[in-house]
Amino acid sequence: MMIKGVLIFSCVTLSQANPTTDSSLAAFLSDVNQQLSTLYDQEQLALFRNELDGPNDLMALLQAELANEKRMSYLKSISSRVAKFKRLGWGDALQRRQLQRMPQPGYEALAADEVAQVYQLAANMSENYHNVKLCAYKQPYNCTLKLIPDVQSVVQQSRNLEEIEYYWLEWRRCTGLPTRQQFVNFMQLYKKTAKLNGFQQPADYWFRHLELSAKQAMSLLNELMSSLQPLFLQFHAHVRGSLRKMHGERQVPHGRPYPQQLSEIFLGNAFRRANAAWFVDIPSPENGLPNITEALRRRSLNTTQRVFWNVAEYYRGLGLTQLESSIWTYAQPVATHNEDQCWHKAWRFHTLSTSNFSYCPLNDEERLFSMFEAQFELHYFRAAAAQPMLLREEPFPNFVEALGKCFALAAASPRYLRKLGLVQGTAWSRLPARLNRLYLQGLRVIFLLPVFYVLDRYRVEVLSGHIQADDNEAYWRLTELFTGATAPRRRSNEHFDVPAKLLMEVDDQYTSEFLSIVLQFQLYLHFCNSSGQFVADSLDKPLDLCDLSDQPQIGDSLRRIMALGSSVHYKELLRQLLGREELSLDGLLIYFKPLQDWLTLQNRVNGLEVGWL
Repeated sequence: MMIKGVLIFSCVTLSQANPTTDSSLAAFLSDVNQQLSTLYDQEQLALFRNELDGPNDLMALLQAELANEKRMSYLKSISSRVAKFKRLGWGDALQRRQLQRMPQPGYEALAADEVAQVYQLAANMSENYHNVKLCAYKQPYNCTLKLIPDVQSVVQQSRNLEEIEYYWLEWRRCTGLPTRQQFVNFMQLYKKTAKLNGFQQPADYWFRHLELSAKQAMSLLNELMSSLQPLFLQFHAHVRGSLRKMHGERQVPHGRPYPQQLSEIFLGNAFRRANAAWFVDIPSPENGLPNITEALRRRSLNTTQRVFWNVAEYYRGLGLTQLESSIWTYAQPVATHNEDQCWHKAWRFHTLSTSNFSYCPLNDEERLFSMFEAQFELHYFRAAAAQPMLLREEPFPNFVEALGKCFALAAASPRYLRKLGLVQGTAWSRLPARLNRLYLQGLRVIFLLPVFYVLDRYRVEVLSGHIQADDNEAYWRLTELFTGATAPRRRSNEHFDVPAKLLMEVDDQYTSEFLSIVLQFQLYLHFCNSSGQFVADSLDKPLDLCDLSDQPQIGDSLRRIMALGSSVHYKELLRQLLGREELSLDGLLIYFKPLQDWLTLQNRVNGLEVGWL
């Protein structure tokens, strides 16, 4: 295995001097940045090796675990000095910001036995979610099916409603009830962790990475959900009508939430069956959907190396630095047999001047646009390297992902794809074909936001003490109210369904994912507006056709923002970039406005009710 550069790790030596002056604060922060850089790189190197060699590389996993333990031990050893400097209020704005962004002890603040317990609980729930086996429908002795891909492929093809319902219930029986007490115990330990980390309100700890209180964060989420509602209600009504055509009025009654077991399959197919033939009510069946994967092969863009350099040229056209050839020379393929879990990835090492890159040897549409996201990380790492290590991280989780996805969205514009020769003619720039594309994108994006909201809202309600951790009825009240989906059978507090939907780890928040999607479209609107590629109410320059390629002026503002790292609050960063501090759904709503207009008209013409009781 070839890895660019050799990481030489020095021994960690801890200064025992007491801080007395501003100069001692500067020396302290310099030492912390150096020590954390080394410890962080040890962990990253182990994880990088694991990415390349595969999940069965137990030595790499052990090295990553040991490096993490060393880092946490170091942070614990300096915690009293950090607290003292904060209390004294010494230093300039940059120094105080570094103290503010100092990693917190997290679970390590718990007693030793509780630390072991909280990690074990999280591991058990994750293990159960990812590895539980289900019994096949009407085959009680065949209990070897995994959710993905086994059950997923069965229900995708099935029109047997009894079989679909069976797997929906069986998945929740196997993932929910067995982990019910573990979830309750975990949330109790999480509350205790919050208080030991200095948060009187555990819900505030949940949003610590956003540097917002729970009240501020929920107010923002509620405002965004309110803005989304008109579009979501029209789209929900349309999907419910499609499900009714497929399964009948008895299964999908008028004016009620649609059955979750049926809607999950319908929405899931938007990710797995990107062809117009499957969808019941796609706006323009005769126009279909472009086959980008086939076009990549036709244009001989179906090798990862060629895609890498095409994307590198795209970012050079935005005014960002040209990537040197050595980045690809030392790039490494990911060792994986699961195509659904393989993504290109940039790797940052603080003690090296350059980054590593791992890639998937796959050649399809998803991996094309994944390359835009991964390469943007390379540019971010370089720009943020000007900051001290403590301030190189993104201002909140998934912030950089939002920027990368913004340019992936721009690269998916039919106008840019036509430049690459991946779509032909002019049909893709006309409204019927545009609506097909917006319809598929909408299924993938718009229906995620209410689900993300519910999963975080539920856990915040638990942390705030408003509901019990295993209040299944409260979970379904939120689910029906905000997602318009209901269970096939009544779910009481004798059941427990929350773990079945926690696609991440139990303590991963979805709010940053939610905000990243919002920011992606907000950034896209900004760059398209400022470059003149979008003009409001223009038939020639609608937002969904905006092509940002060869707009070098974009690079100047990008570099300034990326160079800030997390040295300022994300609101200040947005103010400098967008001229406003608040996240807004305007970009997403303008982008999908043609689809919303079409949905509203179709629902009215077809007499489809909007909303649910």
